[in-house]
Amino acid sequence: MRIVTLGYAMFAVYGLTVFLKYLLLPYLPYAPLELLEHASALLILGGLMTFFVALTRD
Repeated sequence: MRIVTLGYAMFAVYGLTVFLKYLLLPYLPYAPLELLEHASALLILGGLMTFFVALTRD
């Protein structure tokens, strides 16, 4: 269950990053925020990999 929790946490952090992007848009330049959002998409990949590990474990 810890592995699944870690996967859901990665999805939640990605969602928080996307949410904060729109809050910070008036205060920071667009390019760094867009880069941060796209880089945080690696969290989605990490979350999917943790689910794969959870499914393949005995």
